[in-house]
Amino acid sequence: MTPLAGLILRILSLVMLYVFLGTAIWLLWRAVSTKEATAGRLSIPTISLVSDEDGIREELTFNSQEVTIGRSPECDFTLSNHTVSARHGRLNFHLNQWWYEDLKSTNGSFLQGMRIEEPIVIKDGDEIAFGDVYVSVFIKAIEKNK
Repeated sequence: MTPLAGLILRILSLVMLYVFLGTAIWLLWRAVSTKEATAGRLSIPTISLVSDEDGIREELTFNSQEVTIGRSPECDFTLSNHTVSARHGRLNFHLNQWWYEDLKSTNGSFLQGMRIEEPIVIKDGDEIAFGDVYVSVFIKAIEKNK
């Protein structure tokens, strides 16, 4: 093979390598940007919390991804009972499900009579006890467009 033919083959190989790498990077970028756009449109099902504290019924509905529960006025859902910690627990929409996590509260959180010690999936109709206060959870399923 002549030196000129070797040089041409090297240049062609280099051009093909750059075309391959450019195409691979472009396809990866397109896949990631499409996934981010889809994640931005993720619909969060509404969650309603209903408490009946000392005969006073309170019901709030949330559309956010995270809901904090506790005695502190900074919490999204406040419970004024002395057995409820300032920041008692948190509801979080993750992996297409609602999860409840106890935030190391003093009197604990209970689901169906069992103490919640690690994040747990919450379903529609569950009742969570925060100290002496019981809160019913209602999740409205997302209606899909036809």
